[in-house]
This record gives sequence, structure tokens and C-alpha cells, in this order.
Amino acid sequence: MPMPYYPYFQQNAPQMPQMAQMPQFQQQNNTRSDFVVVRSEDEARNFPVAFGNTVTFKNESEPYMYTKTMGLSQLDRPVFEKYKLIKEQAQETKAPEKPEPDPGMVRIQEEIKSIWKEIELLKKKNMTKKEDPK
Repeated sequence: MPMPYYPYFQQNAPQMPQMAQMPQFQQQNNTRSDFVVVRSEDEARNFPVAFGNTVTFKNESEPYMYTKTMGLSQLDRPVFEKYKLIKEQAQETKAPEKPEPDPGMVRIQEEIKSIWKEIELLKKKNMTKKEDPK
């Protein structure tokens, strides 16, 4: 028996085209390390770095650090920089030492003292003259 024809409903009707699904981006994990520890400079040079990012490396066997920066374009070449680490001793905080006096300043201060002594002597002589009426 033939199937009845219903013009408004077809079983095998083409479906509406679906909207293209936008790619879903995964949220990046916020836990990260400040440095990537490597065994050699070659390992740091060959380490993959995403476009537009910079990675800092610490060499575990030598006193060097490296940075590798990738540009935003695939045509950009990576920029690799090498830094040598130098350990410095921490300085202890001491009370500032009294500086040696300048010999010229010492001589000037002694002359000023002697001038003041002469002024005081002159004042005393003037006082004694005023007190003694002749």
C-alpha cells in the first residue's frame, strides 16, 4: 500500500543547515613556573615556544640563564639571549665609620679657636679698664 502524501511534513526532508560551531578555547591553567630548568644551552635552544611568548630557562649545570622569544608570525625567527649569573656576597650593614678629618679643616678650626681666645682676652682687658677708674 502506498504511503499517504502529506505536503507539510516529509520524513526525509533536508534539515536546516547547522551553524558552524565556534572553536571552544580551554582556559589556561594559572599555575606556572618562573623558570624552565634545562641541562644545556642546546636543550633551551630546541625547546618549543608558542608564538608571541617568552620562556626563561635556568641551566642546572652551569651558571647561565637563557630567554627564548617567539614573534607573533610564523615567519619570525626566535630570539635567543644568554645571561651569565654571577653570585655576589651580601653586604653586612655596619654603622657608618667616622671619616678622617681633613688636615686643612683641622688647621682652620685651630686658628679659629686661637682667634676666639684672643677675643676673650681682649674682652677681659676692656672689662678691667672700665672697672678701674683712674
